[in-house]
Amino acid sequence: MVKYNHCEKCKRIYSTVAWVGEVHSYNGICPSCMAGEQQENQMQQESAEDHIVNKYDTEHPERMEDIHGSTQSSPIQIEKSLLSSLEQKANEVFSGGGSIDVLIKEINIGLIDKAKERIEETFQSFDAKKIDAQKVVDYVENTFDYLSEYKDYMDNVDIKLQGNRKMKVKTAIEKVFKESMANMPKDVAKDVLLYKKAMLKTVFGKAVKWYSIYSDTKDVLELTKKMVLHPFITIQNKLSTLPFYASG
Repeated sequence: MVKYNHCEKCKRIYSTVAWVGEVHSYNGICPSCMAGEQQENQMQQESAEDHIVNKYDTEHPERMEDIHGSTQSSPIQIEKSLLSSLEQKANEVFSGGGSIDVLIKEINIGLIDKAKERIEETFQSFDAKKIDAQKVVDYVENTFDYLSEYKDYMDNVDIKLQGNRKMKVKTAIEKVFKESMANMPKDVAKDVLLYKKAMLKTVFGKAVKWYSIYSDTKDVLELTKKMVLHPFITIQNKLSTLPFYASG
């Protein structure tokens, strides 16, 4: 069985360990929330520094220009760095080196929330480009809604394939769907059950769709890896079209 360590702030799972029985612990802070605290502390420190700098800006105008230029460029560079490393981070999760929920939280805080702020700063309310930018963010948020469940689904597909080396990937995808649907909990509220069924159908549809894209890949491990990384690469490509994240 498993012990699930939940972040005491966001309540998401940030690590698991083998345990006697199933246990949920709400101690500790996940890397994403920890990064958020550090960012908040940094912002407070920068605010204090700005106050000191403004006090002496008439005496040191050239120094002021250098400081402000560095401060203004730093946040966007951090966001671009996170965006460029998105596929690598997803690959680490695929390899068992991290939590999908932690990665989703990190991207939500570090990219999506920031992108929304930058859209408001960049575009006028009547600018048609603002609508296009918001559509990009909406697409990414909708993708996040099922990413965690999709990763769990593909983990089960991998288990099927490891248990039977002769089984086809598409067959494993279909078997996981049928078994998951048959094993739906019966002692839950109707709306919860309907949500679980709808989510299962969504991730099954995505798995089938992305399997069709990479079905020519001969190596089974490489095929399932591409299927898991596909939504992250799509998110990366989508966000890269936003003018404030575009290269150059």
